[in-house]
Amino acid sequence: MSLDHHPDFPADWDLSKVIPGQLYVPDDLSGEDVDDIAPGVVVPYESRLPVLSKTGSAAMVVAAKTGRACGLSARWFVTGARATAVLGWRYVRAHDLQEILGGMSKAGDWNKVDQVRRKRWRFLGWASGLTAGLNLAGWWALVKFAGMTAADWSWKIPPTLTAAIAAATVTWYGRYRINNPGIAPEQIVAEHDDPTSDEPYPLAVCQSPGQVEECVSRALAWEGIATRSVRALGFHGKFWEIDVVLKGSTPGKVNAVCEQLDTHFNIKAGGTLIDPDPQASAHIVLRLVTGNPFDDMPKPTVHAPNSLDITEAHNFGRCMDGSPLDLVLEGLRILVIGVSGAAKSTGVLRDLAEVITACHNAIAVEMDPVKDGLREFDGAMAVPPIRGTKACEEWLDNLVKMAQGRQVVRNRLNMGDTWVATKERPAIFALVDEFIYLSPRGKELFIELLRLGKQSGIYPIAAGQDATSDAMGDAIADSFTLQIMLASRWDDIRIVFGQGAAAKGFRPDRLVPAQNRQIKNDAGQSYIKGPGLDRPLLYGWNEHDGAAIKQAVDDRAKAGRPWFDRDTLAAAGLLHLADGAAARGPIPGDRQIVADAIAVMADAEVERIRPEPLAEALADLNPDLYGDLTVAELRKLLREVGVGAPVPIGDIDGLTNPRGYKLEALTALV
Repeated sequence: MSLDHHPDFPADWDLSKVIPGQLYVPDDLSGEDVDDIAPGVVVPYESRLPVLSKTGSAAMVVAAKTGRACGLSARWFVTGARATAVLGWRYVRAHDLQEILGGMSKAGDWNKVDQVRRKRWRFLGWASGLTAGLNLAGWWALVKFAGMTAADWSWKIPPTLTAAIAAATVTWYGRYRINNPGIAPEQIVAEHDDPTSDEPYPLAVCQSPGQVEECVSRALAWEGIATRSVRALGFHGKFWEIDVVLKGSTPGKVNAVCEQLDTHFNIKAGGTLIDPDPQASAHIVLRLVTGNPFDDMPKPTVHAPNSLDITEAHNFGRCMDGSPLDLVLEGLRILVIGVSGAAKSTGVLRDLAEVITACHNAIAVEMDPVKDGLREFDGAMAVPPIRGTKACEEWLDNLVKMAQGRQVVRNRLNMGDTWVATKERPAIFALVDEFIYLSPRGKELFIELLRLGKQSGIYPIAAGQDATSDAMGDAIADSFTLQIMLASRWDDIRIVFGQGAAAKGFRPDRLVPAQNRQIKNDAGQSYIKGPGLDRPLLYGWNEHDGAAIKQAVDDRAKAGRPWFDRDTLAAAGLLHLADGAAARGPIPGDRQIVADAIAVMADAEVERIRPEPLAEALADLNPDLYGDLTVAELRKLLREVGVGAPVPIGDIDGLTNPRGYKLEALTALV
């Protein structure tokens, strides 16, 4: 249909509202040579604003753009200044070097960091001086060659230009920081890393949980360990904690490549720790140690004399997760294994001895067949330091006899299944350092004591450098209720902690012993298995000061310490040891003999009795306990428990006013 054809309207259309008209074709477009607009086509014309309106709109646009630019510039400058301040602080404090070193865990690390700090401060000093010199040279050039005077704006131009350059640089860096919010100011490697690569990168460059997760995922994948999920649980000051669900791998496989993982993460040797979930075999928790988690432990304070009780929990240090290491000493038989420099004596044994000698119901006997042991506690121990294989063997024999004798005493006193420690009948802790150097006979006696001691309230503590059956005399490592492994040999892990312990994360072989007093490395850190302690976590032991220990021992000796109870000595046939008690200070004695003397006098229906018939009556009452008791020992024993010396008791047994004991004096003590 052509444009010239005008069809009629339908018959039913209402044309009353139609405005009559016709298509207008301008004259200048009616020529045949004009073909840019087809005839009959309406050309629309947009309305145009007045010139003043256009000028106002343009000004508003310019103002808006300028304001936005100023706002952005200010924001970029503030962000850049903040990020530059972070970089500057990290630079002058050498934090980047500390991250590479994995923290300052020894004196050598501190020296390196201190040298770098001094070097950087010197550089900043030279740079500041050079900048000031350049500004001064610029001012001189303006005065010399530009015809400016020294007192006008010439002296302001160079520093203003320097400040403008610095502000522009800071602003540019702030714009870069805003456009890269996922990258921290101090990060260098990760921003250039290929996100599609599986190549590991150091943990030190990670500044967010997401980057840590990627770092761990790549390192595990690089070692052929697939994962279903990797989730960062948090950073605890000195270590990251990451939750990992394995895919087609085992915790043992992760444990086997821990040394390679240390290298991938670029953390200290032994810094990759695993903690498998016993309820889910594919679930583990990784702990990546970047520094010493115990370097902020406060110095412990010694306890007041006779202020503690072995039935209560006492603090011996701290777990790496921040929880306290609290132990109840009653019933514990303890094995401590660690190579030379691991802090067996100066760490674990010293902590144990400090608490034991502060308990009112415990005494300690300390033995060392080859070294000087815990001599600093001489005066607070039950007997002087026991040195040499012969002396150790003799005292172990005495303790075995006491353990056997206490079986009788315990039953007679109706204590129940185990010995009840009191001030009058204290528990006995036998500390044996360098256990492996005991004679074969000494080892046999120690093993016998280990098996008899619990019910008798005698608790052995053994410390040594290895735990093989040859070294210990028998495979008894699992007989101890608390096992402590400091820096140790690989072969001892299975013996002490059990089969498969290393695969479960117990890796004391990766701890590094101290080199000297300045380079402590991992000395004093340990893995522990015992009641309520079954996770492969690191535990740091308290580090007592030698001077504080010496003062505490003096205070405890002056206050008086408990000693072997007479019942035990009598039952063991060791009453002759009581003569050595004078060197240990005041002896509380055992008032059981008072109750037995009262019972003897009640049976005989007498209110006065001489020492000789009293000794005979006591021997008849309890031959096991008093069978070897002489009259002189009876007098001494009653004097020590508070009865005092025999007094005149009037005519009795055909004698004129002999000395003896009155029932009223005895009953006043019970």
